[in-house]
Amino acid sequence: VHPVSSCSATATMPSSTPHMVAKKAMITNPEQLRKNVRRCMRKLLDKGKVSDDPAVQEEREIDFAWSMVEWRTFDPQSPLKAFPAGEGQSRDPSALELLILTLKKAQSAEVHYACCAAIAYLSVRQDVRSALVETASGPLMESLDLLVRRLEATDHPGLRYSICAIATELGKCEAGLVRLRDINFAQALERLRQKKGLPKDPALDIIIDYLTLELRPRIT
Repeated sequence: VHPVSSCSATATMPSSTPHMVAKKAMITNPEQLRKNVRRCMRKLLDKGKVSDDPAVQEEREIDFAWSMVEWRTFDPQSPLKAFPAGEGQSRDPSALELLILTLKKAQSAEVHYACCAAIAYLSVRQDVRSALVETASGPLMESLDLLVRRLEATDHPGLRYSICAIATELGKCEAGLVRLRDINFAQALERLRQKKGLPKDPALDIIIDYLTLELRPRIT
């Protein structure tokens, strides 16, 4: 099972249905983990490696997201430096951008969950938070609006928790609070709470209460 339980984002994410893989020796060497991330990225970016089988493609997208979690567990380097975007007009996206692009185009809730769990884990870093809320162009510019859409459309409990974890991390900086208010994230949370058929979840209610309080405009 991939180590999503080790994520240090403030909101706790349930195990839900973690991506299962064949048993293998745990790799802790940062360079080997970086190579694994790049290998997973190539499988998604290299047109010659893209699979016509949706199940295979979905598995590759999930593998990529969890490879980012595994790498981050043992390497303190910023993902923005370890896996930057390429150069030129046809540049490849950075790893963070690829997570957002995958989250945007994928139809599978398990892919959405894996991507958001990885983003939440990476968002513990201030430079990643800044990239998500301050980038003025490209895939990262629409990341927060995309999170709201995924939050309101999903029935996947792990995905709800992971998106709340991302919001909790983004709320640690003033720019993040401003952007979350701009996209009416608190209202999206309340709509989620009022959603018919949503099982009662006291832990999620606590997180929603916390975020709603944090996102209230400050009176000065």
